[in-house]
Amino acid sequence: METASPPSQYQPGLRLDGVDHLAFVTWRPRATHEFYTQALGMPLIHAITATGWVTEDYPDFVHFFFDMGRGNRIAFFYYFGLPEEEPPSDLMHRSRHVAFHVDTEEELLAWRDRLKAHGVRVTRPMGHELIESIYFDDPNGLQLEITRPLREMSGIDSRDAELTLAALADVVESPWPSAQALWQRKAELIRKNAEVPGA
Repeated sequence: METASPPSQYQPGLRLDGVDHLAFVTWRPRATHEFYTQALGMPLIHAITATGWVTEDYPDFVHFFFDMGRGNRIAFFYYFGLPEEEPPSDLMHRSRHVAFHVDTEEELLAWRDRLKAHGVRVTRPMGHELIESIYFDDPNGLQLEITRPLREMSGIDSRDAELTLAALADVVESPWPSAQALWQRKAELIRKNAEVPGA
């Protein structure tokens, strides 16, 4: 008679909550923004610009988050250099993912070690000013993420997300769109807004 193996030291639970989200790829960020904010009434609450993360072919991206209400969010990746006529492809498949939430770094690392012990390829913990995450794939190729908050996302100024979108509108028309170009254009817009009396 087989006996159950003793539980590991850490078996953290996973949950979907206000930190977490369903994320998809968009080829048309401005049209996506208009649809979710105007047709569906979901405010754009923040936007993250990053480089060198998800794919080698398209390392630079912007991650837009819309508030679905009740603590839920939907997010979209926009990849620099991805043409609007690009059909759904392996990039879309690999970039569709579900995120789960844990509270502490200890839990996050425990999940990383547990997955690696089962032969699952897991990224090193990657983060920015809001969250730290590990990424891995399920047997169907769906990208999964376990994330912990570094600070409260609700404290992000929605104006910052709007400036990111405005900067992106300029950058995507340039010959060399990139995350670095977006950061520079956004900084210019911030300085320009600061110069307007009463802004």
